[in-house]
Amino acid sequence: MVSQTTVFITLLIGFAVTIMGVFVWPFWNLIPEYVTEEVKVVFVDDQGRCVVQTMPDNFLIPIGKCNANPGDIISAEYDVKVKERMIQSIRRL
Repeated sequence: MVSQTTVFITLLIGFAVTIMGVFVWPFWNLIPEYVTEEVKVVFVDDQGRCVVQTMPDNFLIPIGKCNANPGDIISAEYDVKVKERMIQSIRRL
């Protein structure tokens, strides 16, 4: 027979897993994870905001304001999770 302590511990673990899955995990993905790497400037709009192309995998990432011209290679910091979200959105198409 199963003791009350075993049932209680099982329910407690199930409750903890449910809380983590519903509340913590989605917000964890919203926390930015920045990386700095060499990128190529592809586009600069009239307000000075840049779109760059990452070197190893050729993704286009908006990085905000920069003082560069299209074609320049610069060192830029961007959120890696932006790239991961774009990959996921492409796979859904």
